[in-house]
Amino acid sequence: MRWFDKKTVVLCVAFITVFLLAVSAARLQNRYPLMAGIAATVMAPVDFVFSGMAGGLQQGLGFTRDVAAVYRENQALRAENQELRHVVFQLTEKAAENERLQAMLDFRSKAVAFQLKAATVVGRDPGTFSYSVLINQGLRDGVRTNMPVVTAQGLVGHIMESYPGTAKVRLLVDAGSAAAAMVQRPQSRAVGIVEGSSIQAFVLRMKNLTRDGDVIKGDKIMTSGFGGIYPKGLLIGEVSDVADDDGGLLKHAIIRPSVDFSRIEEVFVIVGEKAPAQP
Repeated sequence: MRWFDKKTVVLCVAFITVFLLAVSAARLQNRYPLMAGIAATVMAPVDFVFSGMAGGLQQGLGFTRDVAAVYRENQALRAENQELRHVVFQLTEKAAENERLQAMLDFRSKAVAFQLKAATVVGRDPGTFSYSVLINQGLRDGVRTNMPVVTAQGLVGHIMESYPGTAKVRLLVDAGSAAAAMVQRPQSRAVGIVEGSSIQAFVLRMKNLTRDGDVIKGDKIMTSGFGGIYPKGLLIGEVSDVADDDGGLLKHAIIRPSVDFSRIEEVFVIVGEKAPAQP
């Protein structure tokens, strides 16, 4: 601290001395040219040092301003980049939504036999092997218990409970769900019961198939219309494997669902069947 004080005093004295010499040189310049020249010669090294310090200080200030300008520009570019990313995200999401809705419109135009009520999934049951979703249509919209629920890809499940403005859908892959089904292939038409698996997530099992039933890998499975809940002809999935049951009389098929149950966002509720057109 003492050294710092002494250094400060020395610098102040030097500055005052230089200032006085500069004033004296200015006064002597006209009266005593020779003395002024000598003073200028003596002051030259000091003037050079102080000029260098002033130039360095000016350059330092200019560099600081440039750094500040680059920083502000960088922040502006970051904000613009973030905004562009948000716009791209919104456009991508909108494109995905338009694709889903277009598929639903195409399905609705082809499903001429049914009265359909469009609904959006607003909640999910996080349970293990107990699958259900909540939709934003309910009793006020004509949605009742046991009504089938579908997407453009195939059968989703049925209405388990209906409330004034929402309804709970039991998914077909739920361990407690079941649907009467049959093989779509004309040469087969084998029938059985499709149910959710309590062992594998999002896997279906078609049981009660006779040992000589004509079911092979790749067969399409659809609802048979038996049982009173699901109408005939709703696509369930595709056979991925066939195995004999213990006992030797029956066999079962493993079905890969046509619906991706982990990505359901919009569905149709079949609220009724359309009357056939009069000839």
